[in-house]
Amino acid sequence: MPDAGGPDADRIQEILAALIKQRLRVSLERVEGALARWRKGDLGPFEAHAEVLAHVARADHLADVMSKCGPERTASFLRAALDARLVSKEEVERLTGRDPDQIAAPDDLDREAAPHGARLPPKREVVNRLLGDGPILVHIDARRPGVEVPTSLASDPRLVLRFGQGLTPAIIDLEIGEEFLAGTLSFGGVPHRCVLPWSAVYAVVSEGDQRGMVWPDDVPPEAMTAGEDTAEEPPAAAPPKRSGRQTHLKLVE
Repeated sequence: MPDAGGPDADRIQEILAALIKQRLRVSLERVEGALARWRKGDLGPFEAHAEVLAHVARADHLADVMSKCGPERTASFLRAALDARLVSKEEVERLTGRDPDQIAAPDDLDREAAPHGARLPPKREVVNRLLGDGPILVHIDARRPGVEVPTSLASDPRLVLRFGQGLTPAIIDLEIGEEFLAGTLSFGGVPHRCVLPWSAVYAVVSEGDQRGMVWPDDVPPEAMTAGEDTAEEPPAAAPPKRSGRQTHLKLVE
């Protein structure tokens, strides 16, 4: 391999930069495809959001992989660049002093990163942050173990409940615990204490400016669809649900 700082080293850096750009471009094309399908109504907002998060995870993973550059790793990256048609076989041989056919491409370059949910802030933290700015809409799968809601809503995988401070009627027993979010909500004028284990929560959105967070690993398949909701009347404790065409979710900063 060339000495650090020489012209060949500069050329290697140029090739590796092109390899990174190529991988990021492919990942962004996946995001653009998902967003295009969402705008057409063919993809649910949570699924499109998950692809955005997947791009972030892939970009971080790529940066981590590319930072591990010893001579053997550099040679394997050059082989990957050859496979991507970013460099010629002759140049790889000149830069490495080896037959490219004898160099193995890195096996972790295109590996998907860890599950998206592992990268996201805790749900409790997001709820606390958003509640400081006003009411929030909590999306839950009411079928999950430990969920306590009115019986008529217990089978809803896309239940949306409204929580906040200073609401009318007030949620006087609002509790944001380590294991759950809880409070007494009103359903058609009838109070019911709801308990929502964090495992049942898959999205939290600010009612005012639509800032929020989705945890893709917890989104039920039913919430991935972009079709119109079929429920005739949403529960009194929740605002009307939105279709995939109407939801505009901005990430919590």
